[in-house]
Amino acid sequence: MWYVTDWQKVVFSDESQFVLGTDDNCVRVWRRPGERYNYPNSVLRHTVRTAGVMVWGAIAYDSRSTLIVMRRTLTGQRYVDDILRPLVGPFLNGLPGAIFQQDNARPHTARVAQNFRRHFQTLPWPARSPDFVPCRARVGSAKTADAIV
Repeated sequence: MWYVTDWQKVVFSDESQFVLGTDDNCVRVWRRPGERYNYPNSVLRHTVRTAGVMVWGAIAYDSRSTLIVMRRTLTGQRYVDDILRPLVGPFLNGLPGAIFQQDNARPHTARVAQNFRRHFQTLPWPARSPDFVPCRARVGSAKTADAIV
């Protein structure tokens, strides 16, 4: 069983995309409760890629990482070179007993990233698990706040 003091050692990390504009390339389906999916009820917004920015960050009990803007597609090697080596390693070294958490996005599970992560303790994360990370909830709040302003 984990206690509060155990969870205080976990460093949660995640990425999030901020879309510039109102379109996120998702298909919206409008239907009544209990109504089955029906293609005519679908609304496709755009088929063109919408401008936006992807960011990565991490939070711990009493600290947070620098927010990293990812300008290109994140690969396993870029994850190691741009995030793990320059940011996560020093961040974890400054937190005695820190345990690093990340989801199972493809760059995180790439062999090069797995090999590098052997340098620090990680929290096991089940494959295809729901994205329930405190960072995500906070970033979602920031997105909403920006939309309201």
